[in-house]
Amino acid sequence: MDLDIFDKCQDSIDRDSQIRENIRTLTKAIEPHTRSILSVLSAAHSTPSIPNFATRTSESFQLQKEAIQSLASLASQHPFYKYNSIWSRTVQNAAFVTLFRDWLVNEGNAYIAYDSGSSKPEESDEPINTTQESDDVKYKAGQLTTIQCVCEALGGEFSGLFQEIIERTTCNYLITVKSGVDDENAFHLTLEEYLQATISLINELSRLAVNSVIMTENSNYSTPIRINHFIKQLQAGFLMLNLKNDSLRTRVDSIKYDVKKVEEVIYDLSLRGLIRK
Repeated sequence: MDLDIFDKCQDSIDRDSQIRENIRTLTKAIEPHTRSILSVLSAAHSTPSIPNFATRTSESFQLQKEAIQSLASLASQHPFYKYNSIWSRTVQNAAFVTLFRDWLVNEGNAYIAYDSGSSKPEESDEPINTTQESDDVKYKAGQLTTIQCVCEALGGEFSGLFQEIIERTTCNYLITVKSGVDDENAFHLTLEEYLQATISLINELSRLAVNSVIMTENSNYSTPIRINHFIKQLQAGFLMLNLKNDSLRTRVDSIKYDVKKVEEVIYDLSLRGLIRK
């Protein structure tokens, strides 16, 4: 019996193990930068006046982008979906901090005219001009940061890979989703990773709605209102999707609990006369 086939199998296994180890090493290099960004953004939960997040995180975002590009250069040499599970959660978290940064920079500063006497958000098709603007923040009030803009923030060249555009409008709320790539092995942000990151944003904003009210000084009662408006529109968008019974479907179903949490905060504020009708 010729046992050379087992030697060849072992060589193949060794090569595959080495590829996986190299990918894990580059993936782990991304995580410290993502944690550094999140540590800065988390200040929103304890700081009444929102700091300059765009400036304070710009260096970490650049380092994160470079680390992802290093991973992309290696991963693109191999079948994408064979190794995607290794970096998927890490890239998803990187997409989440991008979405959260954009919300804090734009929505957190100019999304609602509460102080001028209105409790309803004022939306505009024009980009918001604030002192926290950054070239990396490409976002408009009342809209979720698109997958294309997230891709640009994570590495730039990813956005050129997307082909199919699906646009849906619900209650003046535009969702632009791009999916499909020319080369199936090309490294890219998958649609599921983007949707998972969006749900993580909803989770974080529901927490922010509570913390913005319970701050000991200068509590911000307008924040829950604009968060409520924003996540309800996101929920409406997710309800348009016909999902299978998987992890994404489970997380989408959990959005209703985040919405309920924010609604309870607004209800309590209304009873106490702390927000304008």
